[in-house]
Amino acid sequence: MLRVTEHGPVTRLHMARTVFGRALYPVSAYWVDGLLIDTGCPGTAPQMLAWCRTRPIRQVVNTHHHEDHAGGNGLLQRALGLPIAAPPGAVPILAHFPRLQFYRRLVWGQPGNVTVEPLGNTVETDRYRFEAIPTPGHSPDHVCFFEPRQGWLFSGDLFIHARVRYLRADEDMGATLQSLRQVLKLAPRTLFCAHAGMVEDATDAIRRKIAYLEELAQKAHVLQRQGLPVEEISRRLLGPEDQMARITGGHFSKTNLIRALLLT
Repeated sequence: MLRVTEHGPVTRLHMARTVFGRALYPVSAYWVDGLLIDTGCPGTAPQMLAWCRTRPIRQVVNTHHHEDHAGGNGLLQRALGLPIAAPPGAVPILAHFPRLQFYRRLVWGQPGNVTVEPLGNTVETDRYRFEAIPTPGHSPDHVCFFEPRQGWLFSGDLFIHARVRYLRADEDMGATLQSLRQVLKLAPRTLFCAHAGMVEDATDAIRRKIAYLEELAQKAHVLQRQGLPVEEISRRLLGPEDQMARITGGHFSKTNLIRALLLT
């Protein structure tokens, strides 16, 4: 599945693998002025390629190495010869992509190895100049792209939702909070998120997410001081684990979120 939405000069490419017509876990890439920000997952790479043949694509950048953001790199590079740049920390991972857990191979697909260039501090198009802002937490190599004149923040997986309830086991919530505070200082007007789509009240949305995470962490620490184990704290604050944790073998769960917040 690939669905296209226009937001003025920015085009959102909303993609997902489907089973019996149902999208598994959608993700979005964005096109603006010849620049493609992220390439989606391997499972939707043919649809992405078909769309790219209809637009002038002059350069491609990745926000981070995860398969739902950089999984289309290989096909686009082979078919169109596009220059692709990724954060320096992502370059060796993309060159020798690790074998993914089964659920990730099912939902997004297993990327092949691809050689990309290290991203610089800025990315320029004919009309815009984007600053590459290091924003680790979701992954160590994560960056956001900020266009200061327009107030646009292309946030990859930094935002996702103002009230997240699940977390990957390998995320660093302390670093994520620092990154959120960093981009808040930029006072972005419009946020283009890989999962939430376009968020017009960007600064307020980021502020609300920080406040939610800080409050949730405070509540978790209170319960921890009472001697409760992390699983019980998670159940009290977020409810019991559900199908998400079971399908992912605990790699993506509510307990991971609470455990990470207790380290902040």
